Amino acid sequence: MPGLAVTIKIIILFALLGLFTIGFISGCSTPSDESNERVIEDPIVPLAQFDPVFAIPEPVFSGIHTEINERAVIDHSNKHDGYVIVKMLDGLVNNMRVLITSPCGREYIYDISADKQEVFPLSKGNGLYTIGVFEHVENDIYTQILLASIDVDLKDEFAPFIRPNRYVDYNKDSMIVKKAAELTKEIDCFFAAVEAIFLFVVDHVEYDYEFANVVEFDYLPDLDDVLEQGKGICFDMAALTVAMLRSQGIPTKLIMGDYDDDLLDYSYHAWVSVFSKENGWIANWISFHGDTWNILDPTLASRAGLDIASQAINNDSEYKAMFVY
Repeated sequence: MPGLAVTIKIIILFALLGLFTIGFISGCSTPSDESNERVIEDPIVPLAQFDPVFAIPEPVFSGIHTEINERAVIDHSNKHDGYVIVKMLDGLVNNMRVLITSPCGREYIYDISADKQEVFPLSKGNGLYTIGVFEHVENDIYTQILLASIDVDLKDEFAPFIRPNRYVDYNKDSMIVKKAAELTKEIDCFFAAVEAIFLFVVDHVEYDYEFANVVEFDYLPDLDDVLEQGKGICFDMAALTVAMLRSQGIPTKLIMGDYDDDLLDYSYHAWVSVFSKENGWIANWISFHGDTWNILDPTLASRAGLDIASQAINNDSEYKAMFVY
């Protein structure tokens, strides 16, 4: 209820602070001539190159189903496509945050700005989500100003992972989308497309140690800037890889969690998970298993090389996911 002071656990924010301080190819697919709905139904074919009617499924503020008051609006019209949109209406922002509680009870906390609508993924599958907008009062006390409870039945399990969102932000005019298209324009194989984009990020983006030591906890990547500058932290590298793969119709998750290995002094870390329908190899090093999600770690590959990265990735017990975007 508006005006009710509630305490939000900001565990994720402290976790993010930790984050920032720190060939043989099989299973090739043939081009599809079906409609752009195949982006969801067949995640293996990178349709951006093969389907003349392909369009990146960008989120839209529909306004059909909303929770709204004089201060904010939560648009859940497209919940079955795996996202909601939140927008402030009064222009007043005093450390505003959005809290999304997933069906499994995992809490996702985001800052929100006054001047734009924000897209948030419903990344934990089907079930009951609550979306709250909160305003800071003092210390760890926040006032709830708007709340929506929605029952989600996704059109497809891949729906949240084929679209842009707050952490994986791009559109059809983004430089990264054009670069992904350039990298895959002569490719008609899923594994070759994933390999081309993954190796490009590994080779092109250098880990930015200086920035990692000073970055703020609420940092969000500007992916076109990461592409242009050619440097970034693990959040940048992972989000860039995810965005480029999604732009080619390949369902991909941005994962944040613990990486339990002393090699690179990681604690909280960001990496990538790609769905594959078939068994195959990426860069002759990384084995993908069919009908499941498979880890890629562009930061580890960039810093330590593909040999070491493949050992860690193929022994995925070192990766402990906490949040999925």
